[in-house]
Amino acid sequence: MTRVLIIDDSAYNRATLSRLLAGHPDLQVVGAARDGLEGIRMIRQHEPHVLTLDLEMPGMDGLSLLRWVMAEQPLPIVVVTSRESNYSLFQALELGALDFVLKPGRVSPDLPSIGEELMAKILQIGHARPRVERLVSQGAPVPRPRPPASLPAVSHGIRLIAMVSSTGGPQALQHILARLPADFPAAVALVQHMPGEFTGPFARRLDAICSLPVREARNGDLLRPGQILLAPGGRHLLVEGMTGSCFRMRVVATQEGDLHVPSGDLLLDSAARVAGEAAAGIVLTGMGHDGTRGISALAAAGGLAVAESERSAIVFGMPGNAIRAGMIDRVVPLESMAALMESMTLGCRSYPGEEVMAMPFQQGKGNP
Repeated sequence: MTRVLIIDDSAYNRATLSRLLAGHPDLQVVGAARDGLEGIRMIRQHEPHVLTLDLEMPGMDGLSLLRWVMAEQPLPIVVVTSRESNYSLFQALELGALDFVLKPGRVSPDLPSIGEELMAKILQIGHARPRVERLVSQGAPVPRPRPPASLPAVSHGIRLIAMVSSTGGPQALQHILARLPADFPAAVALVQHMPGEFTGPFARRLDAICSLPVREARNGDLLRPGQILLAPGGRHLLVEGMTGSCFRMRVVATQEGDLHVPSGDLLLDSAARVAGEAAAGIVLTGMGHDGTRGISALAAAGGLAVAESERSAIVFGMPGNAIRAGMIDRVVPLESMAALMESMTLGCRSYPGEEVMAMPFQQGKGNP
């Protein structure tokens, strides 16, 4: 049974969310607090497993409570916020919140519409380990070092890296990408499960902390070495072909029945078709199977297949399923991922160190 504490300044929201969550047999609502101070008291009193947290509250707001929780009693937190609060939302994710659900309005009779999504996210992070490391500065953007006049040629190394993430992904991507050098010679394409109105702001936040330029992808983009493109929410990002040293990217509409939008499987599968052994795929934290089919296709094409280790993944579902499919070459904790990515571009198919576990290679794949 997962014990849930609801924190929201609206009495209607507290009552509605309590009723929704109490209807699930595996969830127990242990309290509902109206602000951060009452939330602290109830956390100490009821010892919940998960918090749902509104960010905009009078008195002690959600961000202040988040700072206290991560410093004093780290807990998995799902932010329940309005679409207009994207700046505060990204601050919350940086402070340690693991996921978020968008309200249909600050106080809305349509609030029950988020019930199924909220319950699924609470259950998936109920026993997760919050990451309390501060991954980025809350101050001014990090100055970007001037890149070299020309990037080093990549003859035998990885030229394209496709990364897929979901729950816990914003923190993981910030941790990895902020550690890549300004002369990183490969192109990077990202899929993060996130609503469309948030991927643009998220790309800009990544751009502010990274040495490499980051932006939301547009249809027809040429993804150059040393650049990073983020799939736009609500659409899919594909690798369409190559023009010289650049990868032609295509942004496509969703189809009926698509389970994940944007889809990591579709990005990885297209990278396999276009780049083959010059591509690498990385499946990071998240729930479900997105990435498993695509990483298997990339591995079969001779590319390098990587998954985040259980030790660092907030939710081990996506990387765990990819590993169980039997086509993963390396299982790597978050803190070693940037170093592995650098070694990929140099033509190394292995990375020395105890933090990387070599997996059995599959028939038809070359040794590193």
